[in-house]
Amino acid sequence: MLSRVAERLYWMSRYIERAENTARLLNVYSLLMLDLPRGVGVHWRQLIEITGAHDIFNSSYRSDGEPSVLRFMAGDRNNPSSLITTLTLARENVRTTRDQIPSDAWKTINELYLFAKRRLASPNFRKNIHHILSEVIALCQQTTGLLAGTMSHGPGYQFVRIGRNIERADMTTRIIDVGSATLIAEGNERERLANRLWMNILHALSAHQMYRQNVRRRIRRDNVIQYLIQDTRFPRSVAHTLLQLEKCTEQLPNYEATLQSILRLKAIVNEADVVGLADETLHQFIDDLQVEFAEVHKVMNSTWFSPN
Repeated sequence: MLSRVAERLYWMSRYIERAENTARLLNVYSLLMLDLPRGVGVHWRQLIEITGAHDIFNSSYRSDGEPSVLRFMAGDRNNPSSLITTLTLARENVRTTRDQIPSDAWKTINELYLFAKRRLASPNFRKNIHHILSEVIALCQQTTGLLAGTMSHGPGYQFVRIGRNIERADMTTRIIDVGSATLIAEGNERERLANRLWMNILHALSAHQMYRQNVRRRIRRDNVIQYLIQDTRFPRSVAHTLLQLEKCTEQLPNYEATLQSILRLKAIVNEADVVGLADETLHQFIDDLQVEFAEVHKVMNSTWFSPN
């Protein structure tokens, strides 16, 4: 397989996963703003900080309220991580490798892009934001299912899986970071509000039912964090995505350097004592993980996409 083809399949998968999780991130924030009373520390500005796009946002927007943040995160083409940008890039990577993927997957990705382009450009898109985000999530999941069920599981599909899992790991940590960035003041309602916060984070990752089945405890901050980072059976947990990366990598040539970087990150995740981390320490741990994800990508890039 040509390096440029492998790279486009990898980035196609990353962009689809990024679009789905950006929609999930916006959904959890919308729900938090409805569920939590004013003054508990939930601000739309935090979403910009979590995604690391504050410089781009500050250069174009004066207000950091809901209208500006939603526009920036959903429909702003100047934001490289917005929904419309990631879907545009996913579609372009598919268009240039259409002979590598099933035609039904191309049709679904094209329909997803056209749907987002039409709905996010509407001046009243905020009124239907929940429906739009839910549709984006559903179509992204449909695409993932089509690729899993109809694409030959050769080297090309392994790059699709690698892209999906490294992006999923990164975005799962960003959704967890919503919890560390939400400062709930002390008071009689603190525990109830905190539990509601972490329940919404579980729902954002479609993890609520699996958490209740496997953890079998009340929804508490430490248990949720440990489940979403270290549970090896839940598909959106960081530990599970690293297991998938390990398996995919071993099926490709010249995998040794990439595997070593994955195993190093896997050890960091598995050995971390995440229970009881203060919000600030949790935020730093998540930042460190994201640096490690970038390092894994760097090794992949030098091995398979831009070899010397």
